[in-house]
Parts: sequence; structure tokens; C-alpha cells
Amino acid sequence: MHPSIQHEIAKARVADMHRQAERDRIAQAAHRARLAQRRHGTQPTPGVGALAHRLLQVLRARYADAADS
Repeated sequence: MHPSIQHEIAKARVADMHRQAERDRIAQAAHRARLAQRRHGTQPTPGVGALAHRLLQVLRARYADAADS
């Protein structure tokens, strides 16, 4: 292979590696952001609505029992 062609191929490979590294950095930053959101409680916890609904049912039942007495 001619040296000038070899040089251009090497430059293209280096450029590809740089683009891949940039994509990896962006993906890693997005992953860290999602983890930070979960750790700091900025996302709602699944099942909280059902738990609150059940708690209200129990409290209403207790209130109704107390009112009947």
C-alpha cells in the first residue's frame, strides 16, 4: 500500500476513534444523570399512589368506626 494512502487510512481510523469516544462520553453522562435522579429522588417512586390510596381507605374506615361508636 502506498504510504500516502496508509497515512490517510490511519487519520480516518483516529477520527473514528475520536467520534466513538465522544459518543461514549455522552452516553456515560446521560447514564450518570439518570442515576443521580434516582438517588436524589427526583423521579416518582412506583407504587406510591397505590400506597396512598390504601392509607386513605384505612383512615376512612377508622373514622367511620369512630363515628359509629
